[in-house]
Amino acid sequence: MGGTKGRAVIQSGEQDAGADYASAALQAIADNGLQLDPKTFAVWYEYHRGADPGLRRVIDIIRTNRTSVSPGAMERIFDRFIANVADYRIIRDTADKMQHTLAQLQALVGEAHDGAGQFGRAIRSVSGQFAANEVSIGALVQGLLGEARDIAARTARIQSELTRNAELMQTMQRTLEDARREANTDPLTGLANRRSFDEALQAHAGAAMNEGRDLTLMLIDIDHFKRVNDRWGHPVGDEVLKLAATTVRSGLREGDVAARYGGEEFAVVLPGLTLDGAVEAGERIRSAFAGHQVVLRGSGQSIGTVTVSVGAAAYDPGEPLAQWVGRTDAALYAAKQGGRNRVVASREAALAG
Repeated sequence: MGGTKGRAVIQSGEQDAGADYASAALQAIADNGLQLDPKTFAVWYEYHRGADPGLRRVIDIIRTNRTSVSPGAMERIFDRFIANVADYRIIRDTADKMQHTLAQLQALVGEAHDGAGQFGRAIRSVSGQFAANEVSIGALVQGLLGEARDIAARTARIQSELTRNAELMQTMQRTLEDARREANTDPLTGLANRRSFDEALQAHAGAAMNEGRDLTLMLIDIDHFKRVNDRWGHPVGDEVLKLAATTVRSGLREGDVAARYGGEEFAVVLPGLTLDGAVEAGERIRSAFAGHQVVLRGSGQSIGTVTVSVGAAAYDPGEPLAQWVGRTDAALYAAKQGGRNRVVASREAALAG
């Protein structure tokens, strides 16, 4: 629906990143001398994913004061930050499978090592026999060839098992990332959900404070959405919400975070954008809605134009996040009170309301 082309909030590149998070988690477990178990894996996976600033901060403080993170600290961090996460069951099951797979890999490496040792002993044995004139050259060669064939067969089997286990671990890593994506995504619209939005808001506010960057927030509400549901039914209302999500997303830049904030309301975090820039982005989205008729797919019947009201507010470094969201919501309310189908910035809220 018009507007500047953008990317979805949760991008396909994140799937590839999941493998990196899992690998980094396994390395951190080894570096800290910890046992691989589901809770420990979940903590380090979340640490490297970086979506929870609080979890990262706690671990960074521990690492600053100590050479390693203890199992007890892992347990406490898990209970505080992860125990109630909806997708922990999948993280736990995947970590269990990884633990089993790693044990298999360790056994295979040990078998290869034993095979190499056996071959070395065979060489020393026949060499000693040859030196003592106890065996002919032909017998020596035959003996070594036999040992070599055994090693080759064993190595081929180990290589096959290693390949299979590597593929299995890649599949499990994708499972982890799929679970994380589902836990952070609104199932109807495909945008970030409220939980993911709250994390993004906190993370970007922290970055804005530390780096002195501009940061703005938009709240977008579909005008008279209840009328759509009442007249056309909730299935049509759901289709309007999906269309709204696509329209909002299409008006954003890469790096902007769009979320379904609740009901028919959407929220967008705009890092590096001034309030004037946010107003321009809001106008692009508003005009994209206002410029198109919504047509039912099945019957081709038009239900008319769906409009949106938009409120925007710039982040004041150090401002409580609830206050910032409240100012943005006040701007949205002013847009509604002012006639809907408009964009209002927080600096105008007091006058317009």
